[in-house]
Amino acid sequence: MTEFFHSHTVNTDLCRGHMECMRACPTQAIRVRRGKAVINAELCVDCGECISVCPSGAIIADSQLAADLSDFKYRVAIPSPVLYSQFEPDMHPYIVHLALEQLGFDKVVDVSTSSAALARALVKYMATYKGRRPLISSYCPSILRLIQVKYPDLVELVVPLDVPREVTAREIRKDISRETGLKPEEIGVLYIASCPAKIVSIRQPAEKARSWFDGVTSIKDVYPVLLPHIIAVKEEFDESMVPEDFCFNAGWVTTGSITQAVKMQNWLAVSGLDHVKQILDDIENSRLRNIDFVEALAHMLGCIGGPFCVENPYVARTNIIKQREKYEEKVEIDIDDIDRKYEEGYYRLESPVLPRPTVYFDTDLTTSIKRMKEIERVYRSLRQINCGCCGSPTCMAFAEDFVTGQVKLTDCIFLSKSRESE
Repeated sequence: MTEFFHSHTVNTDLCRGHMECMRACPTQAIRVRRGKAVINAELCVDCGECISVCPSGAIIADSQLAADLSDFKYRVAIPSPVLYSQFEPDMHPYIVHLALEQLGFDKVVDVSTSSAALARALVKYMATYKGRRPLISSYCPSILRLIQVKYPDLVELVVPLDVPREVTAREIRKDISRETGLKPEEIGVLYIASCPAKIVSIRQPAEKARSWFDGVTSIKDVYPVLLPHIIAVKEEFDESMVPEDFCFNAGWVTTGSITQAVKMQNWLAVSGLDHVKQILDDIENSRLRNIDFVEALAHMLGCIGGPFCVENPYVARTNIIKQREKYEEKVEIDIDDIDRKYEEGYYRLESPVLPRPTVYFDTDLTTSIKRMKEIERVYRSLRQINCGCCGSPTCMAFAEDFVTGQVKLTDCIFLSKSRESE
């Protein structure tokens, strides 16, 4: 069984077994055992919902700091476009770049050009695709993992195109190597992420052997270090300082951005894991056959709702709308070059997204059927009220845990009382 990396852990000294994390987890990856939360590595999709709801702050995110790039001869920062939305809307986005350079980066690169290129690639892919629909966006790594874990029959619908951050890292490493004569491995590239899933997608990609990034940190970690530099740069800033080749585009960080970028017709955009699961249920049950494409993002309002953000997502959404109105310009792309790269497979995922095996379903069909029957038998013997007192999120989850040997039937308080009264 593959050992899965995750970007967060439970600090057992802080955990009080409140169960909010267990109830909030969309894949039922969390149990409370002996008064402490336990995360199932196979089921976790790194959405960060548990981080957001834990009242004790016991679930700790792990991210690499920019200092990890100190051994590289040339350092590049690629921020999520969400980073711009964490500051007031009248602040020029280039100030963020200047502030990051003051922190020691030799270059700061926006994902705008790659977003535009991948929008073009998506149009071409959709135009020639003849299979089952609707297709599902590959942009959000939490959604990819949710499909792998809970909807394995839908992996074939994931669009097999890479994401803007990876394409940007790949191209900037090549460009800087050509310009400076440095070897690609001498160039360190850091991503500034809005959610834990981005960290995992860089440290352990689901669709390739290795990410093009050398490090990743969170907006929450960067913000307090960056803010003093932002304030200092802003006092001396003049728009004449902005280079001609600077390009700002908010990218695909709010719900509906992808479908707007490609001017798609029969599309549906959905955000928030509970809402996404409803749509995936509909796709699985063939209720969305009139839709060609589903843009799905794990967090409400999109990436600006990620748990690594410091600004209220609704304020951030307002900020980015106003920033786009004031500073955004159309990204100029070489369509012929993009079309050539597309035909060569440049924008495609290196490997297909595959279902994730778990202890609950064996690869052996006979064993899986036996387990499912036993789970159903145990489930029927329970009250089916999903009280969570046993430390499992639902009665069905408790039945699964029993069949896999993680709990005893007497861990259910109702069955325990029934045994005592006999």
